[in-house]
Amino acid sequence: MKKQVLDLAIIGSGLSALNFADEYSKNGKKINIISYKDEKPLTKNNNGKFKYLPTQMRGKTNNVKNYFYGNNLVIEDDCKVLGSLDFGGLSNYWGLQLDGYINNDQNINKKIFSSIEKHFFKFLKKYNLIGSYLNDKFIYKKDFIIPNEFERLIKNKGSNFNCKKPMLGFFNQSKFKGELNIVNESKNKLNSENFFKTIKNKRQIIFHNYYVSNISKEKDCFKLQCKNKNKEKKIFAKKLVLASGTIATTKLVADYLNYGKEIKIKHHPRLLSVFFSKKIIKFKLNFTPSIFQIISNSNKDCYSADIRPGNKLITESIVEAFPFLKPIKFIFNLLRHRTIFSNILLDTKYSNIFLRKNGQKFRLYCKQSDVKNIFKKKIKNIFKFLFKKKIIFPFYYSIFPGFGADYHYFGSIPFNGKGRLSVDKYCRLKGSKNIYVVDSSVFNFKTNKYPLGITIANARRIGEHLAKI
Repeated sequence: MKKQVLDLAIIGSGLSALNFADEYSKNGKKINIISYKDEKPLTKNNNGKFKYLPTQMRGKTNNVKNYFYGNNLVIEDDCKVLGSLDFGGLSNYWGLQLDGYINNDQNINKKIFSSIEKHFFKFLKKYNLIGSYLNDKFIYKKDFIIPNEFERLIKNKGSNFNCKKPMLGFFNQSKFKGELNIVNESKNKLNSENFFKTIKNKRQIIFHNYYVSNISKEKDCFKLQCKNKNKEKKIFAKKLVLASGTIATTKLVADYLNYGKEIKIKHHPRLLSVFFSKKIIKFKLNFTPSIFQIISNSNKDCYSADIRPGNKLITESIVEAFPFLKPIKFIFNLLRHRTIFSNILLDTKYSNIFLRKNGQKFRLYCKQSDVKNIFKKKIKNIFKFLFKKKIIFPFYYSIFPGFGADYHYFGSIPFNGKGRLSVDKYCRLKGSKNIYVVDSSVFNFKTNKYPLGITIANARRIGEHLAKI
């Protein structure tokens, strides 16, 4: 029986994969997406300690364990990296925000960067997303209301920080007049499932419920070894697009190239902090996204802090993580309108996640690195700023959740990098004619602390490019 060879296959079903598919399928081209979707354990020995999952991933422990088993990854105890082997991956629970600013951190020429920026702007307009974006050429504004004490800080002219609203990953509603409390989180949140509903050419997209264990070259096509529990399947494709998230994509590429050297996964180490507001800040959303950003204006030390009001999902997660607090749960709920949560995100130079092939498996690990003193300085700066502006009381609490617990992974297969682990201006893997990478692996988000928007824009750019070939 003659084997069937697909023209193009995508690995992954996150927002990068779906936006690529949206652009690529416009001309009537069929597209195949390989993405595992099942929350049941892949193996009885589904080991792994994941006590503190991010708030949005409550009840998804099996997905995380499946991710490491399916991708043949071994994670060391000091490494807090997460993944979700499920439709849409982590983007279903995280990545609510899109960059409200685009800074050229990347080693790509102005023409390509300009193309990414235009696709970003077109994406905002096409899907009527909430927020504002401004630069010398483009203006986009679907403004949302924030508390007055933060609104006045946007015009802050301090020498240390720039203050601004982010883009929010919510589809705009017809009745929306700036009030976030009317947003329907389940229906309007920008995640993979909701985005897929907006794609007009759904019939041209075919899903294969498998995870890809490895890729190999076979004559003029690629052979993908796919698995689903006890079922195995070989899928052949002329062109291959990788969009399964940085760690899974990097593992597949390194395995395909038989690359045995240490690979640095870039990320933004984060410090989780809680401040106490002098005024009550009420939001009805179960999980309030960041409504305000404080960004260092130093090019040498790019860090930022987001500001999100206390919400039900966070307080529920605190009690879930620390069951002995259940008797005083009602106090947490009473206080949540007085709490302000913040993630301080550091520059990529403090990245401390590494991937390396170890026999038949890949090992994820961290090295000794003390960022606590660096975080102490940053949190003091943010605290002093907010206190001086009479927004918070004179005390706060912070916790460093560990390297990798920041969920933004990128930069392992960069634009115009040196060696085999890099891509050209069209995100084609160097030395490999028909393999493309369209997730965050290709970027170095040094300044941009919320990379989803740029990644989506680039995926759409490559989808448009390949559709013309």
